[in-house]
Amino acid sequence: MVYNTKMFNEALMVAKLAHGSQIYGDIFPYEKHLIDVIDVMTRFELPMKYKIAGALHDVLEDCDVSYNKIKDYFGEDVAEIVYCVTDELGRNRKERKAKTLPKIASNPDAVIVKLADRIANIQHGGKVDMYAKEYSNFRDTLKQPDQLAKPLWDTLDKLMKYSLQVSI
Repeated sequence: MVYNTKMFNEALMVAKLAHGSQIYGDIFPYEKHLIDVIDVMTRFELPMKYKIAGALHDVLEDCDVSYNKIKDYFGEDVAEIVYCVTDELGRNRKERKAKTLPKIASNPDAVIVKLADRIANIQHGGKVDMYAKEYSNFRDTLKQPDQLAKPLWDTLDKLMKYSLQVSI
């Protein structure tokens, strides 16, 4: 599949429509979070496939969009990335993450998208205390010797180290 700007714009439009009036944080339209994730990907010069998946990364979890629709319009690679970063069901966050992180780890492309999502969440959405508590397990489960992921890991490590120093 050829990933291009037209496909990216369509993915972003689908995600905006699917998220509709959902709010990110306390006041922002959900679109802001999608743009923040894509901005991280742009900063790290990630290929278009990741930006498309980044635009769609929460639609299976939060919206009425199916895996097959994503696959039909944006290809199996993108659908698999979105599927892998979608939280599994569980009674609480800890249980959901225990089920979801190994699924993300099974797909190196999904790790890239999750890292961009996590960086965007920390830089623009707070949640640092929650992520700090989870970071060791997050890192141990998802860390892979992937050169594309290395700059994202370096950034996330610095953000976490800084946030831990600030909160002490």
